[in-house]
Amino acid sequence: MSRFFRRRRYCRFTVEGIEEIDYKDLNTLKSYVSETGKIVP
Repeated sequence: MSRFFRRRRYCRFTVEGIEEIDYKDLNTLKSYVSETGKIVP
């Protein structure tokens, strides 16, 4: 049996009820893009 409980990942967009993700919405996408422009998982 495992000692540590793994927290389940969830999609932030589905929790908030967002159905479409607009690529022009920079405030929403800032947390998912690194300084060099790569997409962060």
